[in-house]
Amino acid sequence: MSRDYGLCFWTFGEITFEEKCKIAKEIGVSGVEVQGDLRQDPLELHDILKKYDLKVLSVTPNNVDISNINEQVRASAVQYFVDLLYWARKLHAERVCLHGAVGKTQGSGDLSKDWNLLVDSSLKILQKAEKLDIDVVFEVLNRYENHQIVTANEALNLIKEVKSKNFYVLLDAYHMNIEESCPIKALKKTKDKLGVYHVADSNRQAIGNGHSDIRSQIDALNEIGFKGPIIMEMTAEGPNPFSPVKQKNYLEKVISYYKESYKKIREWDLAEVSF
Repeated sequence: MSRDYGLCFWTFGEITFEEKCKIAKEIGVSGVEVQGDLRQDPLELHDILKKYDLKVLSVTPNNVDISNINEQVRASAVQYFVDLLYWARKLHAERVCLHGAVGKTQGSGDLSKDWNLLVDSSLKILQKAEKLDIDVVFEVLNRYENHQIVTANEALNLIKEVKSKNFYVLLDAYHMNIEESCPIKALKKTKDKLGVYHVADSNRQAIGNGHSDIRSQIDALNEIGFKGPIIMEMTAEGPNPFSPVKQKNYLEKVISYYKESYKKIREWDLAEVSF
C-alpha cells in the first residue's frame, strides 16, 4: 500500500533543523513530525523542508497541561495549542498532535472533574482547528507518562464527547505494548478514526529489537484501510526516557534504527501489494 512514512524530529536531539532534514532525506522517508516550537519561524522551516522535499506529517506539541485544575495554567495550555494551530498553518502542516502533560501520572483525585476539564479544553482547541481546517490527533500515552487517555477506547470516548470531524486518534506501538491487552484489536477498533500510527518496538528501539508483533500491526492497518502516515519514533537505549540524548553515539544509533525499520516496513508493504 502506498502511504507516507516519517520520523519524529525530537528523537535527534539538539542538532539544527536543517541537519535533521538532511538525515531524514538520507533515510528516505517522505515526511517528518516536527516540534511545535513557536519561537521558530514556520516560514523559514517550510523553506528548509521544501529544499529537502519533505512533507510535514504532524507537529509534536510542547509539554503543557490542558486538564490542570488551576484555571490559569489550563488556559495558558489551551492558548498554546491555539497559537500552535496558526503556526502549523503557516508551516503548511495538515495536523497537530494533542496529548496530556507528559510526567503527570495522577490527577486532582476527582476523575470526573479531570475528565470534564480535558473535554472542555479539547473542545476549545478543536473549534479553532475546524476554522483553520487542521486535523488534531490525540496521542494515547501510557500510565507512566500521563494518567488520562491510555487506551484506544478512552481516546474514542473523548472524540465521541468532543464531536469534531477534525478529531482523530494517534496510536503508538510502544505505548500500546504497555496498556493494550491486544494492540491489533485496538487498531481495528479505532478504524477510520485513526489519524496517525507511531511505531517502535516494545523497548522504543528498532523493529525487531523488542518483542512487539509489529508485522501484525501493519497488517491490521492494511485491513482497516488506514491511509494516514506511519511515523517512526525511536530512541537509543539509556537513562531518562524523556530525553533523546543518551551516550555519545546516540544519534548514530537512532539513525541506524530508522534505516533498519523503514526497510522492514517497506518490504512488508511490497509483500502486501504482491499478495
